[in-house]
Amino acid sequence: MARTLAFSLSLGLLFAWNWSRLEDPRAALGPLVLVVALGVAPALLPGRRLRLAGAIVALPLAGAFALEARPYELGALLSQAGNGFLGFYDVLVPFQGSAHPLMHGVLLLAVFIFTALAALAVQARRPLLASLVLVAGAGWPATIYPGHDDLGRGAILLIAALALVAQLKPSRHRGAPQILVGTALVVLALVTSSSGAVAKRQFLDWQTWDLSSKTGPSVTVEYVWKANYRGISFPKKRTRVFTVRAPANSVYWRATTLDAFADDKWQEEQIPVVPISIQLNDTNQDVLTDDPLLPFAAQDPGRWTAATVHIDALRDVHVVSPSGPVAYERGPIPNVQYSSDGVAVAYTTPPGRGTQYTAWAFQPQPKPSQLAKSQPDYPDSIAVDGDYLSVGRGHFVPPFGTQRRLTWLADAFSNPSLRPYRPLETTAEEIAGQAKNPYAATVAIEAWLRSGGQFAYSEHPKQVPGVPPLVAFVTRTKTGYCQHFAGAMALMLRYLGIPARVAAGFTSGNYDADRGTWRVYDRNAHAWVEVWFKGYGWLPFDPTPGRGNLGGPYTASSISFDASGAEKVLKASIGALAAGSLLRNELGHPGQAGLGDARAAGGDVAKGRGGGSSGRSVGIARFVVAGAVALILLFALTKMAIRRRRFLTGDPRSIATACRRELVGYLLDVGISIPRALSLADLREHVKRRTGVDSGRLLESIGLARFGPPAEAGSAAREAKAELRLVRRRLRRAIPFARRARGLFSLRSLLAS
Repeated sequence: MARTLAFSLSLGLLFAWNWSRLEDPRAALGPLVLVVALGVAPALLPGRRLRLAGAIVALPLAGAFALEARPYELGALLSQAGNGFLGFYDVLVPFQGSAHPLMHGVLLLAVFIFTALAALAVQARRPLLASLVLVAGAGWPATIYPGHDDLGRGAILLIAALALVAQLKPSRHRGAPQILVGTALVVLALVTSSSGAVAKRQFLDWQTWDLSSKTGPSVTVEYVWKANYRGISFPKKRTRVFTVRAPANSVYWRATTLDAFADDKWQEEQIPVVPISIQLNDTNQDVLTDDPLLPFAAQDPGRWTAATVHIDALRDVHVVSPSGPVAYERGPIPNVQYSSDGVAVAYTTPPGRGTQYTAWAFQPQPKPSQLAKSQPDYPDSIAVDGDYLSVGRGHFVPPFGTQRRLTWLADAFSNPSLRPYRPLETTAEEIAGQAKNPYAATVAIEAWLRSGGQFAYSEHPKQVPGVPPLVAFVTRTKTGYCQHFAGAMALMLRYLGIPARVAAGFTSGNYDADRGTWRVYDRNAHAWVEVWFKGYGWLPFDPTPGRGNLGGPYTASSISFDASGAEKVLKASIGALAAGSLLRNELGHPGQAGLGDARAAGGDVAKGRGGGSSGRSVGIARFVVAGAVALILLFALTKMAIRRRRFLTGDPRSIATACRRELVGYLLDVGISIPRALSLADLREHVKRRTGVDSGRLLESIGLARFGPPAEAGSAAREAKAELRLVRRRLRRAIPFARRARGLFSLRSLLAS
């Protein structure tokens, strides 16, 4: 009974310790102790049937306490528990218990259930079952909310599991080997788990255990593409809005583009087009490749990237697609209208929950050196009509690198509507005015906003009355969110004569490698920049600190960013000193403060894919080697200590027994089997036959110490210890080194009787 109580309470407290960290502030100690006690109580009852009945009675009582309901209203209890459980799929953890009482109740109920199951397993003396309950009950919270101390928590759970196995069904004369094996396992687990080469992904991914198609109420994230510079507040309840089956190197999911800048903000201004309807690979498609701004390569379906989108909880008329959309599946969404920039809008009814469709995109991956050669040779729609170069109603900036642009700038700001934007244009000139090509100017502006200009990410930036929001952001506050960064970059590029626009949608989300899908949440809503280059079309850039991880090597926000290539372009264009200053973060040099709130990176590709830095590989390798050496030394020392402990006695007979076990154990370690119940004479013959070493004097001394007259036992034991050293020396010469080396890691000597 005492053992059952001790183990059950210990396991219950482990469950409470691990589950309570999902709340912030943490759950009060009193309720946790109460549910632990309630879970342990049934295991203390006499009789198997009585214990089972006690557990059945305790379950609704615990549910009523945790969920503040009546214990006999089972339907209400189940409903509240289900709603609280589903809350863990939508609400970021750690959650606030007062704001989410049902989740708090489920937390308490989980502690009770796992405690009760573990206590019943302990009482039944089922160590393996109790260990499985321990891993599930205490390990599950770590998959919901990984923390910095998970390695230590895992070591504690491993120790607890080993204690269950060792103590619930103890065997005689096995305490020391169990301690050795347990210590070795814990050290090995800590070493391998600390290695970046091993600890890549969590063992259990709770978010894939979606037990319901309900992921929350339908939400709209239109606030991202309806320009608003006064501040945003993401909801506390996180909602998964859609999932996408697409390649693991996918980038952002685009909903729309903001093509026009008027009234101090970016706005949608799409030009309707009629798609080409074709059938390709048994799929009816609406193709949008008639756009004159698309490169010729976009006409080839073999270069398209497909993405299958499943709507979970997004309610918006915009049809989400990968960046650079060129075709949409026709049929799943009725009454879709398209615009020249590839935006699709379902004007009649937004795609409902469960809607699934496929979109195709053309996503070129040019290198910086290739983009540097892309000259500002723009089609008439840009160079003459001013598409994507407007900076206000009726105001169009002439193309990059032309005398017309310089002439336009000479008196442009005499216009009252443009005059407030002169500081923004001046800043753009200071940063990239000396650039020799559009790409150099683009990456210079992007890098300056991301790191070089000491900007900070803030969802509630300061407001400057009387100053246009984007001008205040660039020249005064230097704090803002994605709309500020993307809007400012696009406008600065247009003042330089480079066609640019703001794209709005979502960061890539979290990637599930097993299913090949991206899970995208409302908090992934984002805005970035698209810039047009001859020969490549619209390419994405992201100036927001912490948010950009696009797939191309040409942008400073890319996880595969060709920093050296961009540096060469900038050095040749704006000078080495300026290039190094702008790209210091991307080149691995220390950055300056104010690089943005880390929360902004929640949906980045690198994080979503579970990627990490490879720069620490050498350090990790050294750590692993050092850990392995430490483990070997620990094992050897522990083994030596256990074997030497046999001789810590004054009894000659015990010393003689220890000498015999030491000889037999050494032979077992090097792979020489010893038949059981051999007499000393038979053991001598067996050793000589297998090794060629005569152990006669050793075994004679052992026999005299064990069975001879008491007066001679002491001296015989001392002689046996001396002979043992000689025999071991001869055995080391007779046995190959490889077998002796393997013997160092054998446990057979510790189990020899």
